Amino acid sequence: MKDIGELIVKLKRVKRRDYKGTVYNFHCTPDENYFLNGILVHNCYKSNTSVGHNMPVETFKCIFNKLPHTVGQIAFGIGDLDGHPDLWEILWYCRENDYNPNVAPNITINGARLTDRDAGLLAELCGALAVSNYGPDICYPAVEKITGQGMKQVNIHQILSEESFDTCMQLMKDSKTDPRLEKLGAIVFLLLKPKGSRNKMTPLRDLEKWKQLSQYAFDNGVSIGFDSCSSPWFLDSIASHPNFETIAMSVEPCESACFSAYINVDGFFVPCSFCEGTLKDWGTGLDVANCNDFITDIWYHERTKLFRQALIEKKKGGDFHCPVFNI
Repeated sequence: MKDIGELIVKLKRVKRRDYKGTVYNFHCTPDENYFLNGILVHNCYKSNTSVGHNMPVETFKCIFNKLPHTVGQIAFGIGDLDGHPDLWEILWYCRENDYNPNVAPNITINGARLTDRDAGLLAELCGALAVSNYGPDICYPAVEKITGQGMKQVNIHQILSEESFDTCMQLMKDSKTDPRLEKLGAIVFLLLKPKGSRNKMTPLRDLEKWKQLSQYAFDNGVSIGFDSCSSPWFLDSIASHPNFETIAMSVEPCESACFSAYINVDGFFVPCSFCEGTLKDWGTGLDVANCNDFITDIWYHERTKLFRQALIEKKKGGDFHCPVFNI
């Protein structure tokens, strides 16, 4: 899609309707955005840097056309919107293709230098969107600009760690007082994973702080969500809540390689984004771009089956903690 004007005209066909309910893991069809109330969602998060490379659009289309037709959403992490020259073509391809027209793209951005045009395109193309919190001067105006375009499923992604705990609490307070966040969908807390040389933070393992965070959200009507990695800590923090059983139904522990997949910019599959370069015997991962059949060659590959079975057995035993990282 080379002509942005043509893209904007085509996007006028996208419909919107409200969906009421409490569910796990936001999903939507390509022609409708579902706006959920009180959601608990799953999100993966990896930091972006200015050094790296992008997946070529043709590689994306090749991979897209090998995925099973049961795929309903693809989550993208982009950082700067101008970081990938073919971003809009890739997002549009999810909406307009002859292979699987039932895919809605979701995206995480950093909110920097967001233009009105870009906000409008994101609101029309994406089913859901998250703005990573790089401070209120960047994050809050981006949320305001995109929600101002009529998009209701706009969340904030906030890393949860010992060092960022006060920021998490302040963000919840701001969500109820700052007019720029008036139409915010939810704050999604992403538990810190102890990986990477640039990481100087510490996983939050203080249960009292978890209780403080959860209770503040309940007491003040703050819409919050967590990634699956947070599930054991969150469940422990609300163990005495009178509606524990109901809330727990909306929490899904790690589902890597069970009903989600991570494919990196080089087209290789690993069970989750943080497992990349970590799992023994996986190497660079499984080559999706050059596989003959995704279900046979990737989803039911022996490595994938072994990882999935180990995770399922772990969950059956009531252990919802991460099988890879000590979080």
